[in-house]
Amino acid sequence: MAGSDRRAAVTPAAPRRRGRGTLALAAAALAVANAPALARPERVVSLHLCADQLLLGLADRSQVVSLSPFATDPLRSHMAAAAAGIPRSRGTAEEVLGMTPDLVLAGARSARSTVATLSRLGIRVMDLPLPRDFAAIRDQIRAVAAALGHAARGEAMIAAMDARLAAARHDVPRPRPVAFIWQPGGFTSGPGSLEHAVLAAAGFDNLAARFGIGPFGHLPLERLVRAVPDLVINWMGSEPFPSLAREGLHHPALLKAARGTPVLSMPPELWTCGAWFTAGAVERLAAVRRALGKRRAAAERGRP
Repeated sequence: MAGSDRRAAVTPAAPRRRGRGTLALAAAALAVANAPALARPERVVSLHLCADQLLLGLADRSQVVSLSPFATDPLRSHMAAAAAGIPRSRGTAEEVLGMTPDLVLAGARSARSTVATLSRLGIRVMDLPLPRDFAAIRDQIRAVAAALGHAARGEAMIAAMDARLAAARHDVPRPRPVAFIWQPGGFTSGPGSLEHAVLAAAGFDNLAARFGIGPFGHLPLERLVRAVPDLVINWMGSEPFPSLAREGLHHPALLKAARGTPVLSMPPELWTCGAWFTAGAVERLAAVRRALGKRRAAAERGRP
């Protein structure tokens, strides 16, 4: 789930402008909030699962016209219950135009042809990247909240998220325990990914970083067996779709080397999309970290 750079484009009826980093997103939010021509939208369409989450979390229900096909999938959508009863579309330009939206929220995996067509026809499109860290999540919440006409809701959402993050990191030990994110096929996430940011916020070091792996890379089973971490995180959670690519987590060599190492199945709906609820993934990891610390302390007390 490695994200792209933190960029957002808001297109009223002009060519999209692209900027980089926090300043670009802040400028986009400010422009939406201050431009008199951009009135509070009353018909908003989302074309992407992650845009669904922000739209459902920040907008009035009366503003929501349509969501992406995955909005009600409880495995990936944190807002699946809130999405119930709202129409969904396949995200084609023809469908969206028929809904007469005054704002469209797209995302990193939305069809580029649809985004380009809508923008060319003068439809206001907000193209949201996948956040790599919590700073990007804050920027994106502010930008979308401003675009929807609910800036105060965005600030309240950020404040609540930050309070949860602060509580999770208040007792981080030194040295930090080491965690490894296991993805099918032996892939993992290192610095530059949202998953890495979640590990850091929860008080873990990332084994992938020690091996020089970036946002998305491969760690051979042999190297993992030789450097068993304190915690293995099953990136797929309890997703009920068997595959050979997922069997590596049950390899006999790894099971033998990592005997006693806990494996945490992270619910995909907590970090498939980076948003305010990603704090829930941090809280789960922080709870495991504290349990590991207690177990280590008990083991040391029992030594002769």
